[in-house]
Amino acid sequence: YTGTGYLVVRVTTASEALPLEGATVTVYGNQPDFSSAIARLQTGNDGLTPKIALMAPPRALSEVPGNGSASYATYNISVDREGYSPIEMYGVPLFDGITSVQPADMIPLPQNGYPDAFDPYSGSVVESETMSSPRKEN
Repeated sequence: YTGTGYLVVRVTTASEALPLEGATVTVYGNQPDFSSAIARLQTGNDGLTPKIALMAPPRALSEVPGNGSASYATYNISVDREGYSPIEMYGVPLFDGITSVQPADMIPLPQNGYPDAFDPYSGSVVESETMSSPRKEN
């Protein structure tokens, strides 16, 4: 790769309505011989990571029909933040000379941190528990 593309990850929650500060975004290579972590970034109060430069094939490859080479690079991205389900994205494209903004909408975990669990303060049992563990009637 002799070109350079740029990447910004926009991390949100609530169906992209709210920016999510403090998420850790890790960018990995997407090739067998190039799959290690390249960058680890934190989102700011606007939910955006800093813009980073990454290698990409030269733009000229996209101008030659049938050249047999991809005119873009691909990267893998993981997004983590305490209290939210992690996100893994594979094969995110990046083009020479272009700033790509990759959205990542995170889903909060239940307050107790475990899905389908009993909440002792609600006085009720989650439906999946009710179905899997029958109650005896007196």
